[in-house]
Amino acid sequence: MGRPEKPIPDPVSPLGTLAVALRIGRRSAGLSYAELAERTRSVSPGTLQRAASGAVLPRRDVAQAFARACGMDVDDITRLWHAAYRGSLGGRSAGRSREAEPRPDLVQDMHGLCTALKVLRQANGAPSFRMMERRARATGRDLSRSTASRIVTGKQEPASTDCLEAFLVACQVAPRDRTVWFDAWLRVQRHAASARQDADRRREELAQLESVVADTSRGQVSQQAAVRMLRRAGFDAQERYRHFDAPWSVECVQCGSTFRLRLSDVVLTRATCPDCPKLNEHVREAWAELLTNPSGSLSRQLMRALRAATVLPARLQRDHLDVPVFVADRTTLRTLLSPAWHPALEEALRRHIRRPFYLDVLLVHDYDTMPASRNGNRHLRLAKGAGLVDSPLEISPPVKRRDATSADAALTATTGSLKPTSNSGA
Repeated sequence: MGRPEKPIPDPVSPLGTLAVALRIGRRSAGLSYAELAERTRSVSPGTLQRAASGAVLPRRDVAQAFARACGMDVDDITRLWHAAYRGSLGGRSAGRSREAEPRPDLVQDMHGLCTALKVLRQANGAPSFRMMERRARATGRDLSRSTASRIVTGKQEPASTDCLEAFLVACQVAPRDRTVWFDAWLRVQRHAASARQDADRRREELAQLESVVADTSRGQVSQQAAVRMLRRAGFDAQERYRHFDAPWSVECVQCGSTFRLRLSDVVLTRATCPDCPKLNEHVREAWAELLTNPSGSLSRQLMRALRAATVLPARLQRDHLDVPVFVADRTTLRTLLSPAWHPALEEALRRHIRRPFYLDVLLVHDYDTMPASRNGNRHLRLAKGAGLVDSPLEISPPVKRRDATSADAALTATTGSLKPTSNSGA
């Protein structure tokens, strides 16, 4: 007498219900698993025992062979198997049951077709590739195990409708249900042909563009010319130039970050540094944090001066971070000339900029041509309109001056006469 079978982990689940039905059928037939394997002629005793364990979902053909060998209703066992499959979905949650249904009508490209065929195989009980080869060969069709494996893993699409039909036969798809798969295969071919045409057209356009900017008789850009174009765009090459449309490792002169771009994008003015906008955003965040005086180490006089100043677009060149600050009046300038607030700014910057740098604060001012205005701070608005002010955080109080000039002179002063003063050392 053999050892008793282990209890089914969850006999009320769909998988457990299937296992209970298989066990009842085997006991009713009075067969051991060895005798059952002899009747199936193709399934081992261990596979049959695992099919009735309730721990794993058996292949559909194994469950059906089990039922036939025991004299059970194969249709009932097939129905229980489908319910167990929908409940388990290969280990995924049952709430995603709709995703396990193959949708060939939604297929547009090779990846989508291979994914749908993979789902189709899973819905058929995930037969082994050897079994799929046998099924296709039994109907006079050719489907090797390696081809079926490459299709399921997405490495290869069905090369022809014959190959696709052999795969469908191996997954036991009825003839009336194969038309939608053939339509999907035709869409994939049209998509691939369109992609090839687009790629050929792009290569031709890039070749024409390169011939326009080329400095050699062969119509190609040389290493020296490519480096010059790169530097004019604000980047330094980190490796040798290979091709007009090949990825090229570069370093941004502005912020020192490294990334890859194409010379063709540089020529088309589509190459931008991904980190430069982030740098100014981080500087603005640090400046806003500084104005809250989180440590409480800054005096009231310094805080009034900082709130009257405006941070301009910063520049991180290699490891030197230049932070220009627009100062509206001489009183604010005299207060901010003291470097006592620099450690607080540097501490705030290091919390937002995750890379080493040397800080240099530049005070930008021009009072010789600064106009007087009834509402005050007109010079700040003009500087902002000229693109010098990035985002003023606070407007300083109005400043009364005796030597008032015209508004046109003020705009000229803000655009061309601003004087940078560094108070971070020599």
